[in-house]
Amino acid sequence: MDFLPFFAGLAVLILIWTTGKALLPDRTQLARSRWEDFSVSYLLGVAVVSLLGNLILAMHLSMTVVAIEFVAVGLLTAAICWKRRGTDSAPTQLATWQGVLLATLAMASIAATLAYPINEFDPMLHFAYKGKVLAFTGTPFDASLTGMLAEDGSLATYGRIVTHPNYPLGIPILEALVAKLGSWQERWIQWPLAFWAACLPGAVFFALRCLNLRAAAIGALVAAVTPILYARNIGSMGWQKLDYAGLNPDLSIGAGADLPVAALVAVTCALLLNGVRRSSLRLQLLGGLCLAGAATMKNEGQALLGVTLLALLVSGLLLPLPKLRYRASWMVVGVAILALLPWLSIRSQLPAIDENYSDHFTVENILHFLGGGAEIVEKSPKAIVGRDEQALENPPARMDHLPGYFWDEFTDWRSWGLLWLLLLFALPWRRRDLRDATYRWLSALVIGGVLLYFLILLVTPWYLPLLRDKGIPERLLVHLLGPIAMLIGWRLADPAADDAISE
Repeated sequence: MDFLPFFAGLAVLILIWTTGKALLPDRTQLARSRWEDFSVSYLLGVAVVSLLGNLILAMHLSMTVVAIEFVAVGLLTAAICWKRRGTDSAPTQLATWQGVLLATLAMASIAATLAYPINEFDPMLHFAYKGKVLAFTGTPFDASLTGMLAEDGSLATYGRIVTHPNYPLGIPILEALVAKLGSWQERWIQWPLAFWAACLPGAVFFALRCLNLRAAAIGALVAAVTPILYARNIGSMGWQKLDYAGLNPDLSIGAGADLPVAALVAVTCALLLNGVRRSSLRLQLLGGLCLAGAATMKNEGQALLGVTLLALLVSGLLLPLPKLRYRASWMVVGVAILALLPWLSIRSQLPAIDENYSDHFTVENILHFLGGGAEIVEKSPKAIVGRDEQALENPPARMDHLPGYFWDEFTDWRSWGLLWLLLLFALPWRRRDLRDATYRWLSALVIGGVLLYFLILLVTPWYLPLLRDKGIPERLLVHLLGPIAMLIGWRLADPAADDAISE
């Protein structure tokens, strides 16, 4: 057995953690438990490593340079962390059963990720394919991603040489780092991808610590026990589903990109919430980096970046409003956008396929489908092979089934438990909630995210029932799990604490 990939993956995991930990204030300056510290540090480290990797690749340097830079930065940050050793950690005040439950779910999710194979679709055509391209060719500009030619022999601006050639490189960079330090072994390149479900509840706890520990505990537990964090429609097919866990879209954990977006959105909210309420520019800027990092994991992360910044604006956190106790810095906006520019530069040089949403997300398209525009039946598998002529002759209106897809998710206890019902209770219906700009911001982010995904699916150029079969929209809505859990924890906490935290 070749143990090198195992230890290479473990080394990447540790150096990512030390990278994030060195950027955070030590625990004497910013109270947090070791659990919160690891969760926030790791997710912050992932964002920074992904952004630096994109920067180096955008300069047309190779993945070898990325690996060298990663090791150098990682060793430097490890030395910083070693120098800080011994700093005090803050208690979580979790009940014993709560701590055992959170630890069990975290360890089980890590073990399951490493145990299950990468989805077979993935290493052939998706993220792991790009990871192999980066590991073995060293660049995203290789012909394996850019080699689609037009009829006249020129480079095509869009095509389908692989599935989504212009998908973000966050996960492929993490996979390629493990391969560069060891070798490509599909189980152990998942080491850096195994901690999303484990870290997300810790990020939620850290977010709400600045309010009170009861809110933090409730929010973390809500996030950890939401079934979709691990699997969708859990139990719907019995235990037999586990027999082909790597071959279907129903498993959340693993090498997909939805949980990384969810985890990085959660840590973005955690850092911004703490940064704003503690008037810490450092934490706010680190939150901006995590927001940009989420956009390097999946294309929807770019859309959520826009929604997050818009939510900051409409909530008043970026405005000098009278009697506003807490304000966010406009530098967060600049950092998030600047940090994302290298990836956007790379993306502009990669071919797209015909689902490029920037071409479809127009007022005309939105009004067309809202007004009863027909489903795009010609993109259905049956129509492609000429077996769906009736639907082609009389296509249904897209709005006939899209609202039902979202309603199915809001009432699906197998995937979501009581999450959406609790969110309805947690939204700012009371005047005292609306007085708090940070509460308004989290609420605007969640509502804006749901509306964003509704509009995206309203104008999608694909056959909507096919997307539904592949786990849409629930795979998109899971991106909002962190801020939803924060709102629920905040609302369900001791009401007596409200007066202490209101503006």
